[in-house]
Amino acid sequence: MEAAGVVIVGAGIAGLAAALAAAEAEDVCVIAGDGPRASSSARAQGGLAAAVGEGDDPELHAEDTLRAGAGLCDAQRVRELAMEAPGVVAWLTQMGVPFDRDSSGRLALGREGGHTRGRIVHAGGDATGHFITAALWQAVVRHPRIEIRREHCVGIAQDATGRAVGVWTWDGARQRFVAARRAVGLATGGVGAIFGRTSNPPSAVGAGVTLAYHAGATLANLEFVQFHPTLWLGRDGEAMLLSEALRGAGAVLVKEGGAPLFANPQDNLRTRDVVALAIASAEAEGHRVYLDATQVPDVAARFPSIAVRLRGAGLDLASQPIPVTPGAHFLMGGVEADLAGRTSVPGLFALGETACTGVHGANRLASNSLLECVVMGRRFGRAVWEEPCARTTAPEDPVWLLRPEEDEAALVELAPMMWRSVGLVRDETGLRAALVELEGIARRYPGSGAVLAASLIARSALWRRESRGSHVRMDAPAPVPAYARPSQISMADRVLTSVVTMN
Repeated sequence: MEAAGVVIVGAGIAGLAAALAAAEAEDVCVIAGDGPRASSSARAQGGLAAAVGEGDDPELHAEDTLRAGAGLCDAQRVRELAMEAPGVVAWLTQMGVPFDRDSSGRLALGREGGHTRGRIVHAGGDATGHFITAALWQAVVRHPRIEIRREHCVGIAQDATGRAVGVWTWDGARQRFVAARRAVGLATGGVGAIFGRTSNPPSAVGAGVTLAYHAGATLANLEFVQFHPTLWLGRDGEAMLLSEALRGAGAVLVKEGGAPLFANPQDNLRTRDVVALAIASAEAEGHRVYLDATQVPDVAARFPSIAVRLRGAGLDLASQPIPVTPGAHFLMGGVEADLAGRTSVPGLFALGETACTGVHGANRLASNSLLECVVMGRRFGRAVWEEPCARTTAPEDPVWLLRPEEDEAALVELAPMMWRSVGLVRDETGLRAALVELEGIARRYPGSGAVLAASLIARSALWRRESRGSHVRMDAPAPVPAYARPSQISMADRVLTSVVTMN
């Protein structure tokens, strides 16, 4: 039997930070799948939010986060996240992340939608996720207590009491059991790929959510999927996010012919839910929307990765407006967890985008995701020291295992339907039709985690008969006070319930 004190599933920033923190006291096995470059973390452009600038304060950061969350945030956890942010920046700097600095050597701070201050630290201009991921990956590779396995997790192993005692993995040829004496941490990212049009990598199909669901964990707020307003779509269907930091630097949204999308230029920096819906509304009226960065000084030098990729498609960020459209970007919901990742299943933790901690509410504030990844990873490391060892690591036989090969086939049918019926704008008719169609797809692909995640999202969206944050119901266009609480769903009763569990 192969074993470690802690098993981490995922090689993005949350998983890597968790592995490094846990390895201070335990041996750690990282189930890395296709590696860090395949993670959403590596694609993150804008940066990491932290109140480190003159005139800024963690309380102001918290207030902006609560405002963006549309009444569904856990206020205490939001304040804890904001308070820890400056320390996260200091730790990442020590880890070798080359954050951009001004001519005097101070951190260069950008501003993004929903922030009342410039507080976004960044690296490489628009390659922050790449630099953070690379620095943490190098530290993980060098660490003597951390083993890396290029396998995929297909199931959570549990003992007779239901405690998580390891994972089942698949390497393309055979299945293995890797035991975890103290804890299993899921850090597999989000769900963007099930919508087709997304900034996420193809692996973002909700694996962690479905693995935790089958282990009996409570899930929360799955209806809240953030659609980033500014994706560029290439001719072959490739999608690239055009960082919100571009608008923070002065870029504006315009319609064809140059007419501004917003009468008030300041509205270009409203929260993502507002801007994405405005673009979708313009598109429904037959307009094409563009991001005009031609007046941003030195834009190609400040956003080099974006500029180079657009240049490869024959577009010049500095001299012409770039066509944009909304796309699936981030899951605010996930496996219900505290800021250390503890879930309702003993021994099972959820981290980063896989988790729902309440800090993002109904709509995540820009650049709080990388911050949450590191905060949770470091807290997880401390929490597992306190986690008692399992009395036995002998697992029960698995009832269900994920079949990753089914996801690829299922997405051909799944993604267009999800974008059409469970995307940026929803209604009861479309959601009910989606659930009927999903039942048929599930029968054809019973081992697909993507299909299960899609079904759970659609069921949650049908339950929430209101519009709040990123969840927009055309048949219920306003917030309803009775719904100012998280939704919850679990395998235990297979029925969606809602209770007040957060402040």
